[in-house]
Parts: sequence; structure tokens; C-alpha cells
Amino acid sequence: MKSDGFQQWSLTDAFPVECQCGTPMQHLLQIDSREPGGLDRLVIGRGYSLSLHHCPTSPEHPHHTVMQ
Repeated sequence: MKSDGFQQWSLTDAFPVECQCGTPMQHLLQIDSREPGGLDRLVIGRGYSLSLHHCPTSPEHPHHTVMQ
């Protein structure tokens, strides 16, 4: 698991993650299906990563998830 940083794009080409208000969203958290060393702790989808993005303009705007 990592917090902050950038979205990892492994399945698709990168695309902008934007809030409903049009503001580019910031990467908040990424949870990976596999940890370094090959340990499977949590399987997301078929072994993907799940990222959570938030709007820097307003904490009341909905979060957005990306699975890669």
C-alpha cells in the first residue's frame, strides 16, 4: 500500500482523473494485490491495484477509484 504519489498505469493508457467540478483529482492511496517478495495479502479484481483519488478543491466532492 502506498499513499500520495502518482497513479500507476499498467492495463490502460493514462487518462485524466477529473472531479465532477472539472478539477484534476489528486492521487490519495493505492492498494496493491501483491506485496514485494511475492506475498498475496489481498486480491483486488484479478490481481490488480486499486487507487483512490480526491478533489483538492472540496473534501465534500465524491472520491474516484481507478483499478489498474
